[in-house]
Amino acid sequence: MNPGHPLSYLVPPTLRRLLTPAGPSSAHAQALAQLLGVAEDELDAIRLGRRYHYRPIRGAKPDGRERRILAPSPPLKRLQRRLLDEHLGRLPIHPCATAFHPGASPVFNALPHARGATIVTLDLRDFFEATRAWRVHRFFREQGWSGEPLRVLMRLCTFRDGLPQGAPTSPCLSNLVNVRLDEKLRRLAARSRGIYTRYADDLTFSWVDGGMPGGFQRAVENVLEREGYEIQPRKVWRVSRARDRPRVTGLVIAGDGRVRVPWRFRVRTVLLRWRSWLTGDPVARARWRGCQGYLRMVDRSREGARSRPRKGG
Repeated sequence: MNPGHPLSYLVPPTLRRLLTPAGPSSAHAQALAQLLGVAEDELDAIRLGRRYHYRPIRGAKPDGRERRILAPSPPLKRLQRRLLDEHLGRLPIHPCATAFHPGASPVFNALPHARGATIVTLDLRDFFEATRAWRVHRFFREQGWSGEPLRVLMRLCTFRDGLPQGAPTSPCLSNLVNVRLDEKLRRLAARSRGIYTRYADDLTFSWVDGGMPGGFQRAVENVLEREGYEIQPRKVWRVSRARDRPRVTGLVIAGDGRVRVPWRFRVRTVLLRWRSWLTGDPVARARWRGCQGYLRMVDRSREGARSRPRKGG
């Protein structure tokens, strides 16, 4: 099998060695070994995965469905973190992607829509798992990787057929892999003078004048389907008017160009503070500190947004 074939990593390693011509690019192997901080002869051991595995951790999503986190083993996590710090985290992402990068904030995702007359939000189902391995493979191929180094990268960054939720590399890769998707959706929105942003699996569109144009929903769904994504069936398309004070990534769109934290959250923060003070409950204190941290983050982001260029559109 051609080592550049998008499905070559699915072939068992023993069979692949028989099908693949010998002699991977030594320049690529040296570059990857240097990135990972390992000896070049360790790359094959990484690919075979003797010490590099995941431990499943199960939890619950807000909608009650099961959430599966894949915790990488310490050796695997160390290599993933180095790959992120030395390479992936330095690559440019689409300006409409507002999560998983330094300085990212839900505020910067919501602000471009703060003057929208019509706001549409939708969530993608099983975002990391649905970011398919063939798309990660295509991304690394376009970066210039091939042969054995490419297979090592796939071993480090994918699990089964998608991005493992829990790997340090997955959030960043979800942005890098989706540059095409983000640009297609931005252009779709721009045709009707709309604005688009994406915060992880949360997609938001808005229009200052008028509403969502006819055929727009089907066009967006076609783009998502071609990239392997499905819309979260329990949330579907949520179309709101400015007067409804809609929420974008948890923040209220006030309709006056600003975004606000929901008043219920602020009340909850005050109640947690009183509970922790009156009872000394460490759980309440920890939750109060978390709420306080979120409020400070929102305030800092709103201040910083005044000097940032507008995203989306």
